[in-house]
Amino acid sequence: MIRITFTEAQVAQLRYERFHHPHPGVQAKMEALLLKSESLPHKEICRIAGITGNTVRAYLREFLAGGVDT
Repeated sequence: MIRITFTEAQVAQLRYERFHHPHPGVQAKMEALLLKSESLPHKEICRIAGITGNTVRAYLREFLAGGVDT
């Protein structure tokens, strides 16, 4: 499991972008990252967001590489 510590500013940006970003794919990514920030297990993130484990891991790796803006 990939462990990430999110700052308050990052969580605030995730909360905003999950509804306000113009691209629905980015909104879905922000939702998955927000769920991770709440310490949900990957299996639960997959179930709630309707994505695969590979997608969750890809989102988390992208976040680790560049933060919320990736």
